[in-house]
Amino acid sequence: METQVEKYIHGLSDVDLLEYTRTATHLPEALEFAEIELADRHLPSDRLTVLDKQLKQREIARQAEAQAAAAEPLHWEWRIAVFLSGIYAIPLLLFVPAWCKFRDEGLHQKYKDMWTCAVAGFCLQPILILARIPPWSWLRAIF
Repeated sequence: METQVEKYIHGLSDVDLLEYTRTATHLPEALEFAEIELADRHLPSDRLTVLDKQLKQREIARQAEAQAAAAEPLHWEWRIAVFLSGIYAIPLLLFVPAWCKFRDEGLHQKYKDMWTCAVAGFCLQPILILARIPPWSWLRAIF
């Protein structure tokens, strides 16, 4: 294992070290070293109980942050851009990376808002065609 990882683990606070040992995404060697470091600190059981409570509070705060981010709506500028792109369909391809990013990061409301605006714009296109109104003519009137 690299000495940088060992130095990092040595520098962790007690609560961060305890959290590190409970995270399964680290390399097995790093986890083993962190568990040895935790044992070497000789923390009393009442201190471990306090650290457990702090970890639970951190997790609750992270969950609240994630829920707040997931409920945040899409900005109106984005809504207009996606709506207008939906009218012409092809420009929607420009928004695919953003859709993927919102989905992967758990930003459910933004993801939903993008789909809603795109579908609304796409559904407006046949209505404009049936009404014999070219989409670019009313865009010219707006701008």
